[in-house]
Parts: sequence; structure tokens; C-alpha cells
Amino acid sequence: MDEYQEDESGGARIAEAAFRTVPRDHTTFLVWRVSESGTEMLPRTHYGTFYDAEAYLVYSCSLTNQPAGPDVIRREIKEKENGNGEFAERHIHAWAGERSGNLAALALRRGTQLAAHLGEPVVIHREAATKETPRLLSYFRDGIRILRSGSGTLNGGGRLYRIRGRRPVLLQLEPVSWSHLSADGVFILDTSALLLLWLGRAANLVEKIFGAKIAYRMARGAEKGMTARRIAIAHDGYEQTLPPSDRALLDTLLELRARSVRPASPPSDPPRAARLYRATQPPRVSPITMPSQRPAARLEEIRRAPLHKEDLSDDGVYIVDSGSRGVWAWVGPNATNSAARGALAAARGLARAKRLVVPVSVVTAGREPLEFAALFRNWRWCDARRDSRLRAARSATTRLDAVSLASNSWLAAEAQLPDDGSGALRMWRVRRISEDECSMVEVERPQAAVFYDRDCYIALYTYHAPTGEQSILYYWMGGSSPNDLRNLGAKEAKDLYTKLGRLPVQAWVYQGKEPAHFLQIFKGRMITYVGSAADYDPTGRRVMAPARVLIRVSGQYAREARGVEVQNAGLTDDRGACYILRENARVWVWCAASATGDEREVAKNMAAADHILVMQGKEKPDFWNALGDRRHLLVASPLKEVERPLPPRLFYVSLGVPGQYTFEEIISFNQYELVPEMACVLDAHRALFVWLGAHCCPRAKDDARAIAHAYLALDPASRDMETPVLVLSQGREPPHFTGFFPHWKQSMWKGHKTFSAIISALEGKAIVQCGNSALQTGNTANCFDQYEKYPLSVLRGPKEHLPPDVDPLAKELYLTHDDFVSTFNVPYSEFRSLPAWKQKDLKKAVGLF
Repeated sequence: MDEYQEDESGGARIAEAAFRTVPRDHTTFLVWRVSESGTEMLPRTHYGTFYDAEAYLVYSCSLTNQPAGPDVIRREIKEKENGNGEFAERHIHAWAGERSGNLAALALRRGTQLAAHLGEPVVIHREAATKETPRLLSYFRDGIRILRSGSGTLNGGGRLYRIRGRRPVLLQLEPVSWSHLSADGVFILDTSALLLLWLGRAANLVEKIFGAKIAYRMARGAEKGMTARRIAIAHDGYEQTLPPSDRALLDTLLELRARSVRPASPPSDPPRAARLYRATQPPRVSPITMPSQRPAARLEEIRRAPLHKEDLSDDGVYIVDSGSRGVWAWVGPNATNSAARGALAAARGLARAKRLVVPVSVVTAGREPLEFAALFRNWRWCDARRDSRLRAARSATTRLDAVSLASNSWLAAEAQLPDDGSGALRMWRVRRISEDECSMVEVERPQAAVFYDRDCYIALYTYHAPTGEQSILYYWMGGSSPNDLRNLGAKEAKDLYTKLGRLPVQAWVYQGKEPAHFLQIFKGRMITYVGSAADYDPTGRRVMAPARVLIRVSGQYAREARGVEVQNAGLTDDRGACYILRENARVWVWCAASATGDEREVAKNMAAADHILVMQGKEKPDFWNALGDRRHLLVASPLKEVERPLPPRLFYVSLGVPGQYTFEEIISFNQYELVPEMACVLDAHRALFVWLGAHCCPRAKDDARAIAHAYLALDPASRDMETPVLVLSQGREPPHFTGFFPHWKQSMWKGHKTFSAIISALEGKAIVQCGNSALQTGNTANCFDQYEKYPLSVLRGPKEHLPPDVDPLAKELYLTHDDFVSTFNVPYSEFRSLPAWKQKDLKKAVGLF
């Protein structure tokens, strides 16, 4: 039987009875367990717990861009077709464990029956166990638990769990064996007398924190009716340092002589550029074909990223393959019923053909969730509440000072302004001295706003905010500037940032992509000329503009205004209906008949000097004589349609080997998601923010720009690599960042407990014994622990049989701490302090030289 068709033996009646009480017009959150005999609604106390031999349905209905999950407030939804009402986001998740068998198909059928009962547009997700969608994980703030069905009681044995992710997934593993433990994991060994928290040396610090919190909750034993148990903490390679009784218990369950920990997992396949397929339903080949034997849809690849909404026609069904971020089916409003019914099957067929173990989802036109819309370039987001905010932010001319924006951070975020641009400005031009050396030459009058497209500039802007003096360090790169100059300038900007105590917000901006605040600083008068400032002044200090120039003006407000010199038709993306013609001391402002009043005012403001206003069709001979042979450049192009950008998205950053990063999305986020031990990316679409927690690893702080570039490169939507990037540190967030977070509190982190503080607090409750206090900080500063570890027998083998990453002259670094101590009778810290000749003799004696 086709798994997407209704049961013919009463399955629909079973579903109808199970879903009869589901409200169609109210926000709600419900979970069912699916079985052959029926669909059982679960009580709230069971939410977030799944068993690997069972299947479940999760239904969430919430208002657009509002929190969803068990705590959603039940309220009536009044939707209106004119777009001014409240639109609901409805999601059905069919989750099935790895050992659920046929229940997976049954859960999906029940999900389609629930969708039919609702009678409203709904997104259906076929979840992949252990690779759940970020949206499903977002419902459960404390994470989910995937337990082994029929594992029974402890009875003197133990259970092994792994903690994964930033919305943590607690996964039960069987059997209890070293084969499950890996160097990049956090594990809990649960016994009747003791909880052992085992921390891999390459484990993520946030996962360690979650591991400690989960272990504490489990140790209290309230939900099991057990008395509180002790917690022992074992660090990867330091198991022998545990207290004797705990070491003996660990040896009983995991024989220490057989210790073998898997190396850190290789990075998962990164998201790849999205591909768009059109699904077509082939004709039936036989008149006796049964309904359950519907032929599989044919898929035709029609485009690769960047994708656009215009690629989707109303009468079609399309499949979007975004790799590790899932496979999506989109059903047009005029698609045939048979094509719509086969959409999910076509998407699952594509996932199977490409051997992708990822969630598969189907969406209907007009109710696309953010995760789907973000796969398309410049998708216009429909949200009446946000549209009103965007209009207010775009047209606002008052309340833009730092104090007002701090108290109206939503306005700062939508307008992308921390203040009104009235602060102090210093600017330097990057001057090349040699191929690998440059210097900074300070510009005398930076407010003149003269830029050249072959140059790079560093601008330090300082303003007064309610929290004190704030600064932004902009690094601007001209569109024709060579890459080597850009790289040299980036180094100068980083050095200046370090000299300033790492306090400013760092911003990398590109010609034509400048953020609103950068343009606001220059009061709508920024002009970029062709060439280099050195062409007019060898020192590069004086602000000198060409005497004879034609400038295209774009924008309707000061914080949108850009001027660019035009020498060739069609070489810039800027649009505008106004031009400035400068011929020595004479200046004309030419406005096309299609120019709006706001465009004319922007052009007149940019001309600054005394000028002659010329309307299209009323030009005089002196204007044409000054324009000369450039008349063909005087082309009026309409302004781009006002953007309706997508809501912001938040991603946690995981650092692998240098140059490798993975990004985990957090849906329905708030300030509490910003963990001080983490680096995060806030994708505001028009700009990218990299947030650095106070306790994040030093590499993240040094690689912030590389993190942003990796995010843009890995985005399946094939993003513009010249998207502005802003890097900020915890505690110095400007309002155009905090405005994206509801109810921001500057004091939120005052009560934050670091990993070492959590361990110390647990020790204070006399339930924790830690094998090595030097590792309690969580971040392993000891270089010895950063090397891959191998058994002594492997390291004693011949050189040609050594693992490829082992340095034959430093084999001792690849031993675990316990093996090192048992081999050399001293810890590595003492061994390292010995003279080189003594180290060599000891290595020879144990066969490691």
C-alpha cells in the first residue's frame, strides 16, 4: 500500500476519532503516540521523550514568528485574506525511531489525515531520528530524549547516553561499550549508585555544560523515585585518576584494559547549493493500475541556486534539495490533486535516490515557513505586523539619536541604525608600500565622503550611547580594489581593533552594499569615483574629487543614498532616476520624469554646492555641451522594489579543524540562546552579525570574519559573498542587534555559571567527585590533550604503519594521559620540563623513538 494514501480498512475512522478534539482555529500544541491499534494523545509530562521502536505525531499551531511549543498560549486565530489579520503557522511532524518498522509509514499517513481534518494549509515534516528539524527541537527548550524501548531497569547494570546539540538531544545507546564513546562526545553512564559524566577531549563546551546539567537532574532521581546519587566526572584519557571505588565501577561496566575511544567524527557533509526540480506525474500505463500503485513522479532539474520565487509556477509541484538541511516539496495553488498528493512521495524518493538521511517536508503556496523561504534569493516575506515596522523604520526622520534608539531597539534593528550618524569620525586610506606591506594614511576631511573604487578605507566612528561611549570600526572595500590590497587592509584593520582594546564593533562592508548606518554617517553625500585617490593626490590625505564627472544617484533617504561615477553603461547595480553632472565649478542635477520627489531631494543634497536643477525634456544647450559624448549614459532606471526581508535567523557555530565550521539553526530564539561559551551568527539577510560570547574559544574570536564567510559560502541559497558583516562581543551589543531579540536585558548574564562554576556548585552539594580538577574549566588549554590519541601498541609499530597524522618524532603526544603515566611513570607536564637528551633516552627505553 502507498504510504501516503489513507487506509482503506478503517484507518481514516481511527484518525477521525483521535483528532476530533483538535481545534482548527486556536493555537495549540499536541503530541500523539502512533500504533497499529490507534493514535494515543500523550499528557504534557511525556512531551519530549521518544522511544526508538515507536512513532509519534507532533502538531504545533502558533502565530507567525511567535514562540511555539508546550507553553503556547491558547487563543483564537482570526485570519484574513487581505493580509492584515493574524496568520497561523501549522506544522505536523511525523517522527519514527530507528526500530519502529512499519510505524514510520503509519505515522505519516496519520499526519496527512490530521492535515485533512484541519482543513487549513499545514506543513508536514517527515522527521529523521537523531537528525530532527530545528523546528521540532525548538518546541522543547530542555531538549528531547530518545530512549531505547524495552531497556528495563538498571538491576546492577548501567545505561549509556550521549548528549548532542545546542537544543540537546539525549540519546540512549546500547550496549554499554567503548565502541560508542568518541573523543568529541559527552556521555553519561547511569548506574543505580553513581552517575558518571564522561567528557571527550574534543567535546564542545556547551555540550559539556548541558551534560553536567542533565547529569544533575538525573542524579536527583525524582522522576524515578530514587534517592540522590553521586556524580563522578571522567575526562577522556584520565579515567585512571578517578577515585578507586568509582574506577572499579567503571571497570566493571567498561573494561579499562579494553579502552578504545573513537576519534572525533569527521565533519558532516556541509549544506550544498540548493537544487530545484519540477515534479511531473506520468500517465498511467495500464487501465487496471490500482490507486495504491500510483506511478512515481518524474523529476526534472530546472535550476541551481540562487533560486528565486519566480521559478515556482502556480500550477506546478517542485522539489528543493538543500542537502543536509532537508528536502522540500512545494505545491502550487493550482496544482492538480493527484500531483499534490504525490508531492511528499516525490520528495522522499529524491532523498532516497541521493541517500540523504534528512527530514523531508511538504509546504503549500502562501504558507511557506522561514526555513523554506530562506532557500530563495530575495524572497518577499509576508507579515503584516513586520511590514508596518519596516515602513516606520524606513521613513523615520526623528527619534534616531542613540538614546531614543536604545529605548526603541526594534526601530534600530529594522532601520539598521545604532544612532543618527552625528558622532565623531576618523578615516584612513590603505596605502600599499610593497607586495606584502601597507600603511594607513589618515584622510583630512572624512565627512566629505569621497571614495574611490580601487581603494580600501578604514573608518572609526564613535558615538555616545546610554551605556557609555561606543564605537564601530568599518573596513570599506572598493568594488575594483585588488584582493591583495583588501587582505593587507584587513590586517591593518585587525591591528587597529587590537590596539583599541577589542572594544569596537567590527564591520566589513563592500562598495554598493554599504549598510544604512555607514551611509547615514555621511548624511547622504557618499560618492564613489572610478580609480584611486593617489591619481589626484600622491599622499592620499587630501579629499580631491575629479573635476569632470557624471554621477548616478540612488536612494530616497539619506541612509539609502549612494552616488557612483558612471563611465560605462550597465556596469553597476545601482539604480536611480537622477544624475549629478560636474564640470569644474559648474554643477547640474538632472532628474528624469519618473523621479520621485524624495529622489530629487536626495540628489540635490548630494550635489551640495550651488547647482542647476534640470528636468528631463527641459535641458538647455549648456547642459548638453557639458555632458558631451556621455549622453548615452543618462539612462533613468526605476528604483528597486522596497525590500521585505526575511525575519532574522540564529545559528550556533561549531569549530572543527581550522577552516571547517558547522552551523546549527535555533528557531524561535531569544536572548537566552546567546550562551557566553559560544559564537553565534545572526543572519539579518541584509547584514550578518557574528556574536562572540565572553567565554568562547580564542579561535572563534580570531576567526570571526572567516566564520561569516564560511556561513555565506555554505548557505544553500547561494548568498552574496559581499553581504556586510558585523562582529560584536558580549556586553557591547548595539541596539540594531539587540532589537532582533524580544525583551533584551543587559544584565541577563550576571548570573551565568561557567562550566567550572557548575562543577564547583555540584561539588558543594557533595555529590560530585572529579578525577582531574585541572580540566574543570572545560576548555582544554593543554596542547597535549589536543592531539589524536592511539593505543601504545600502534605507536610502537613500524613507521610506515603509523596513522598519517602522527609525528614520528613526537609519538608520546599521541598517548592518553593514563597511558603516558603508565609508560613513563610521570605525567606529561613533568616529562616536558626534562632536558631534551633525557626525553630522548626515556622514549628510546619505552620504544617510542
